Amino acid sequence: MSNKLASFLVPVFFLLSFSLVSTQANAVQASPKEPVMMAYYRTWRDVTMPHDANSTLPDQNVTAMTDIPEGVAIVSVFHYVNPGTNQQKFWDTLRDTYVPTLHARGTRVIRTIDIREVWNVPHAGAIPTTEEYDRYAQQLIDTYLTPWNLDGLDIDMESSLTAKQEAMAAGTFKALSQHLGPNANTGKLLIYDTNKDNHSLFQKVASYVDYLFIQAYGRPASSLDKTWNTYKSSVTPQQFLPGISFPEEQDHNRWNDTVEPYETSRAYSYAKWHPKEGQKGGMFVYAIDRDGKQFGDDTITKTDFSWTKRLINTMNTH
Repeated sequence: MSNKLASFLVPVFFLLSFSLVSTQANAVQASPKEPVMMAYYRTWRDVTMPHDANSTLPDQNVTAMTDIPEGVAIVSVFHYVNPGTNQQKFWDTLRDTYVPTLHARGTRVIRTIDIREVWNVPHAGAIPTTEEYDRYAQQLIDTYLTPWNLDGLDIDMESSLTAKQEAMAAGTFKALSQHLGPNANTGKLLIYDTNKDNHSLFQKVASYVDYLFIQAYGRPASSLDKTWNTYKSSVTPQQFLPGISFPEEQDHNRWNDTVEPYETSRAYSYAKWHPKEGQKGGMFVYAIDRDGKQFGDDTITKTDFSWTKRLINTMNTH
């Protein structure tokens, strides 16, 4: 070997060695992600909203969005108020205080909309054109995300759709996927949430979504295996998040997901559950402002979020 060749090969050897070490280090860092805790936050119970925004109870609202524990990775602006409600203070506070504060913690803030807003595409002909789908997708983003610098859309699908409605919903998902979700490379989320086992619309749009949220309220943990088995050809375990509900005030749904003692509760069993194929993506809680309430307690009081915190800890240790 000549000195010239040797002097060339030595640095190449070190470069290859460094590359191998870096690759190995990256492989170590690519361990399973921490499970996601997601929460639905009911806007009508925010402290900036009138107490009667969506309620007949006399109690004043006492919870702020920034009270949510730091371990919550994603929080949804879950919005409904009675027509005529003065809600401007909430939206201003969301933009100026809540979102910047939550972002500083690493919490992503999304908006939930109903499937009706996804399939109801304005169109001139028999079916929407590509341009009409693109225009409508941008309109949804401009309406629900941009004014408050939100991090994505969560589509709530609990309906039975006609063939045309399903086709239009799929078309809007495809158009949204250019801006949101795993194919967009924007960092913005596109999430599908439902109370159904796998169904034809989801099969058409599964490749566009980051996560699938399953509203499994009131169901035994054993039922999650059946539901997962219907979805496992469409999503990975890490995209699958089952959810529980805290008891809402004046609600007749006796889900009983969060009945003490904690270790025998349905919520605890969900936190520990995983598909046989791998670690689930996490879980979610609905009506986080009701954390700690029991069925029949209609008072509006502050919470210490003890259930949510315990569920996060359980997921992180199981």
